[in-house]
Amino acid sequence: MSVIAKLRRDRQEKPAEAAQRGGETVGEAPPLSPMDRAVAPQRITPARVGAAILVLLVLAVGIFGYVRYGLQRTLSVSAERVTISNVQQAPFSDYVPVTGSVAPEDTVFLDTVEGGQVTGVLVEDGAIVEAGQALARLKNTRLELEVLGREAQLTEQQNFLANARLAFQQSELRNQRDMMNVQRQIDRINDDLRRQKPLENEGIAIAVIRNLEADLAHRQAEKESIELSQAAERQVARSNLSQLEQSIDRMAQSLALVRENLDNLTVTAPIAGQLTGFEPKVGEVIGSGERIGQIDTVNSYKVTAMVDEFYLGRIAFGQPATVDVGGASHDLRVAKVYPDVRERQFAVDLEFIGEAPEGIRRGQTLRPRIELGETAETLVVANGPFYDETGGLWVLVVSGDGGSASRRDVTLGRRNPETVEVVAGLSPGERVITSSYQSFKDVERVDLR
Repeated sequence: MSVIAKLRRDRQEKPAEAAQRGGETVGEAPPLSPMDRAVAPQRITPARVGAAILVLLVLAVGIFGYVRYGLQRTLSVSAERVTISNVQQAPFSDYVPVTGSVAPEDTVFLDTVEGGQVTGVLVEDGAIVEAGQALARLKNTRLELEVLGREAQLTEQQNFLANARLAFQQSELRNQRDMMNVQRQIDRINDDLRRQKPLENEGIAIAVIRNLEADLAHRQAEKESIELSQAAERQVARSNLSQLEQSIDRMAQSLALVRENLDNLTVTAPIAGQLTGFEPKVGEVIGSGERIGQIDTVNSYKVTAMVDEFYLGRIAFGQPATVDVGGASHDLRVAKVYPDVRERQFAVDLEFIGEAPEGIRRGQTLRPRIELGETAETLVVANGPFYDETGGLWVLVVSGDGGSASRRDVTLGRRNPETVEVVAGLSPGERVITSSYQSFKDVERVDLR
């Protein structure tokens, strides 16, 4: 029996059963009032059942698609708009390419110690000069007057010193004369006492001897007083002379410095090399400490380059580097690292190992490569804009059929301009989108059509 026939039989049996339970006989339907409307009973047909099944299927497919793709934030793009690279085992060279300019190995700036008016220019800009060669002459009247004043003060102090020494010598001579007089009187009194002592018992008055002894004691006390006075005067005189001598020494040193500043009015070359930026004009007034040029060493160059701050902790003194000049490779090494970071970059100086390449010029642009580690065989993927936008934390891995790419967390290590080291999360032979992820930051899956 079909399902439809069974449903019809059940509909016919149920009213009869209900009537029998109520003790009533099923009869004709009650008459309809003017307000009632006859409704024909709905019957289940194969068409209705098929339509219901179709609706259920469509609803199930929609729910599955939303759960499978809608929650994953899927984006559809053309495969021609992205770059796909293979993950492979290959040698990885850890280096950083930089752009630098050729500069002289040594540069000495010409700054004026004392300002003045230019009275003569002896060398033209760009000339090759020798160490100590005169380049220009300046005139400074104030400095010249200061030298004359210092010389006069020094001469005056020297005269004071000479007079003080003369006065000291005269005082010494006067003290010597006083000592000689006192000593002579002491000696005379001692002689009188020696003569009078034996005659004391022969009628010589004892008062005479006592007077001589009193005179002797007085003269000896006077001698001691003169000695103490001489010692004090000598100490004071020597202290004054020492202070004058020190003052004269300081004035002489000050005068030497002023004279040296006066000599600096003649600008000379501190080293041999090429004079550049030297353009003083006769009659021009140049201030103190003003830079008027520089001297660069000839046939001795270095490369000054700017490096991204990301590599600040990985570049140190002595690291090797290479650069291609004229079709040949030349070796360099890091000579100096400047730790100051400006605009997310820091500067390094690279010096040539051996002779510098022929034909290079100051200011010429070169592109050296600074080696950060040894070349090693490892798992790599092509470098691209994706790394800067994801930080190397995740990538979009292309499916086997190439129809889609799904987001996957990975661990990427070192990188150079060509490749990036794969630490974890990828296997050899897999393919990864390496172009820009600017439109893929918030998606989990990309459909490639």
